[in-house]
Amino acid sequence: MKSVFAVIAACVMTSGCGGGGGGEDKSTPPVVSESQTIADGVQLSYTLSAGTYSVEITSSNNGVIVSWLGGSGSGCATSAESKALTMTCTLSIQGQLLVTNPTTFGLGASEIVSIRVTKN
Repeated sequence: MKSVFAVIAACVMTSGCGGGGGGEDKSTPPVVSESQTIADGVQLSYTLSAGTYSVEITSSNNGVIVSWLGGSGSGCATSAESKALTMTCTLSIQGQLLVTNPTTFGLGASEIVSIRVTKN
């Protein structure tokens, strides 16, 4: 009986029982996966090597603006202020991903932002 429980426990712990995972692709680990609070008028910067990247961002309150330095193509255009955003951009050289909480005369709300960047 102990061996049956050991097999079941091992199966559950390693997800080896079939049925797959939670639906999220785990084959490519994220380059960035974090939550940050960004004050009014503050910008976060992430340095990225050349390559193609996908970014998924969600934020509270009014939203943030996402822009790329060193990017080429239509997916690299600066976004409008947004609370939920998914973009893909190709950096031909080392570049940066910028996430900005635009200022409202220094009186705007902070944004709580979840950022996930993967290299394709």
